Amino acid sequence: MKKIPRFSGPFSALYLRLIRYARPHRTVFLASLLGMVALAATEWVLPALMRHLVDDEFGKTAGEYSLLIPLALVLLFLIRGVLNYVATVGLAWVAHRIVLDLRETMFRNLIALPARYFDLRSAGEIISKFTFDATQVSQATTHCLTVMVKDSAMIVALLVYMVYLNPLLATFLMLLAPPIGWVITKVSGRIRDMSRRLQGSMGELNAVLDEALGGQRDIKVFNGQAYESARFRRAANAARKFQMKVVGTNAATDPIVQSLIAFGVGFMMVLALRESADGAMTRGDFISFVTATALLLSPVKRLTGMNEYLQRGVAAAESIFALMDEPPEASGGHALTHVEGTLEFRNVTAGYGGEPVLKDFSLVVQVGESIAIVGPSGSGKTSLVNLVPRFYEPMSGALLLDGEPLKNIGLSSLRAQIAYVGQQVVLFNDTIYNNIAYGALRDAPREHVLAAAEAAYVTEFVDAFPEGFDTEVGDNGVRLSGGQRQRLAIARALLKNAPILILDEATSALDAESERRIQQALGVLRRGRTCLIIAHRLSTIEGVDRVVVLEDGCLMETGAHSTLLAQKGLYARLYALQHASEAIVAA
Repeated sequence: MKKIPRFSGPFSALYLRLIRYARPHRTVFLASLLGMVALAATEWVLPALMRHLVDDEFGKTAGEYSLLIPLALVLLFLIRGVLNYVATVGLAWVAHRIVLDLRETMFRNLIALPARYFDLRSAGEIISKFTFDATQVSQATTHCLTVMVKDSAMIVALLVYMVYLNPLLATFLMLLAPPIGWVITKVSGRIRDMSRRLQGSMGELNAVLDEALGGQRDIKVFNGQAYESARFRRAANAARKFQMKVVGTNAATDPIVQSLIAFGVGFMMVLALRESADGAMTRGDFISFVTATALLLSPVKRLTGMNEYLQRGVAAAESIFALMDEPPEASGGHALTHVEGTLEFRNVTAGYGGEPVLKDFSLVVQVGESIAIVGPSGSGKTSLVNLVPRFYEPMSGALLLDGEPLKNIGLSSLRAQIAYVGQQVVLFNDTIYNNIAYGALRDAPREHVLAAAEAAYVTEFVDAFPEGFDTEVGDNGVRLSGGQRQRLAIARALLKNAPILILDEATSALDAESERRIQQALGVLRRGRTCLIIAHRLSTIEGVDRVVVLEDGCLMETGAHSTLLAQKGLYARLYALQHASEAIVAA
């Protein structure tokens, strides 16, 4: 199992940072705390009434106070019920609002993180932070705060009353606090460490599940059910083991603490009986003290059992804050006011994990020029175009737009100038219309959206759906064919009407007739725009202005299609190999 990253910070700092998220909801939060304190303040009333009943009323003829004590008990529990409702519901509301705020903050930062962050982590690991970790934080805020405030206040109220009754016996009970605290401290570190490992295993479990859902067709075709079931069982069993270690550690704590308490209470009972025999305590004092001791046991037990939830919550907070503290993409500086579209790559070296994929690459793409980028697999084509919208930053060298370094341009301003159509089309579980008019394009006039759909030949298949443009496409467009999904992506790019266009084999999923139509639409779209086209099928790029040939991250050739064929170099060899392969497939 991979090592679980730790958020640096002491326990108290983590929990205080978590509680700070209650500040926007401090009115309800304080009302809940006051309700708990008021509830705890009434805890001593029951043993006090028992003392009065035994000493002053027991064995006497019914008098004027004979009905007051039962009525006082009813009133006491009515008041306590109202206070408990206010405290419990109010604190639960605050806790769930804290979790909502944490999730929103995490998500806002998540979508602003650089692409490299997602390269290093599985989707399941990230999703686990929003589901499992957030639930653990909710328990830490709701359960632990309730116990810490309400039960601590109850213990204090009862101890104060017991000191009033008999200072010696109460002091003896308070001597149990240090050994109980020592036991809890010893097990806290283990519970917290196991909770971290549990979060990691839940991330792996989610990752396996996410891959199984995304690859369910491949699993069926390649008969991978047994293999995936074994992977899922290993991940689920690892989560179970860590869960049981947390439960087992906490369960081992309870008997030790309860034994200490039982020893203290038993010894205290012996002393109380001696005090009563010596006349230092009345029968009412004794009954009242024993009742207060009995009432003390439940909050003490809850307070010691709270440690499991607290350690889980703080370990989850570590994971959540680690995501929230990840630095977002470096946004750059000023906003663009006017863009011509000249792109310059100046001695650019780029790569992943310190390994260069693109090496000392230099190229100038003029305004309105269409550049096809070709080369063997792994030659750096995708790495090259990913630098333009600044999904990745170069290791050295510079990229310039109209002579301005990209790093000096605000990200949103830069990306507003770029339209992208990829081979792996991403659609959202929404309507066809909203997938075309997505994001900043939502405010586009409807006639512009329909015109883009018409130009991308989307309208002809939309008319076949009963709900038309309001048809839901499903998860990543699962209800559409590959060609239909690609046409939607092209319509989205047409609607954006950006001066820079990036195409990554944008017609790969189309049939011959649809490809011919889309190539015509793309021909119109490319006019007056700077275009970078990653081409895997070289037959689709014969109309571009220039071809750039890469191999092992280096620029090998550049020129027009016919010129490169005449040179009989790398491009000519790639072109000949593809034509030979296509001829074999056709045969």
